[in-house]
Amino acid sequence: MQIRNLLIATAFLAAATTVSNQAPAADKKANLTFAVIQTEDMSVLASRWEPMLKYLNKKADVKISFYATTSYSAVIEAMLSGFVQIAQLGPKAYLIANDKSKGRILPLVAAARIPTAFDPTPCACYYGTLITKKGSGLDSIDKLKKKVLALVDPGSTSGNAMPRGLFTVEKLDGQPLETHFGRIFYSGHHVASAMAVKKGKADAAFVSESMIARAMDRGKVKKEDFNYLWRSPKIAIDSVSIDTGKISPELAKKIREVYLGMDKDPEGQKILAAAKYSRFVATEDKTYDAVRKILAAKKKLKAKMKK
Repeated sequence: MQIRNLLIATAFLAAATTVSNQAPAADKKANLTFAVIQTEDMSVLASRWEPMLKYLNKKADVKISFYATTSYSAVIEAMLSGFVQIAQLGPKAYLIANDKSKGRILPLVAAARIPTAFDPTPCACYYGTLITKKGSGLDSIDKLKKKVLALVDPGSTSGNAMPRGLFTVEKLDGQPLETHFGRIFYSGHHVASAMAVKKGKADAAFVSESMIARAMDRGKVKKEDFNYLWRSPKIAIDSVSIDTGKISPELAKKIREVYLGMDKDPEGQKILAAAKYSRFVATEDKTYDAVRKILAAKKKLKAKMKK
């Protein structure tokens, strides 16, 4: 299966317009495009998703192509244009896509992660955390004043929305991150943020604990490399979301059943284990209501700061 970077450019828009004018995908050997944000190295993404999509192709009798994009906004725009019909979306990215599509984009399933060094309970959830380098002396939030902070992406929940919303209310008396930290930059993905802290290119970073655990599994970092100065509440994990205007209810049901049956099939179990998932669970729009409230509070806080 060919792995490409998805670029929003003239050629893409022309292709997207053509696709968006087509009728919803027929259930007979549907051709779909599945997109994800590049949260870690491309080779790692490929090794996780290629077997998964090959399994879906066979079990659901579809043909799914895989694209990795460089930002959450690129995934959302690709879905809104009709070029992408199914995607892995973080909670904030899903809510933006759902809102912009006027409810056309909806979650189908979510992956329950395996136990990690941070949380021994399998769960379709994760936590965001604020990290600094062990031995740096930066062992409190107060010591991070005027220091360099790495965020993940504007569309990231744990790597941007949570820090700019809940964290600022809880720890900075509602003041924006920019008033506390000296410089803020976006690294592009969680592992890059963690590595920036480890290598001293950032003093601190907001990242997903689950992504740190994945980096630990590959030997890139160790849990004891970092101080952990703040932990978010439990966050509903990324969803596999679909464009209901392009995928029929019958096909959506078929794809969901394949996902939900993976943990009961020997072949599916191997793929799940390799991807560090315990199983897939059904999810729905209301699962993300808690994140909606956080984003609403963040928006209200931002508006207040402009006055």
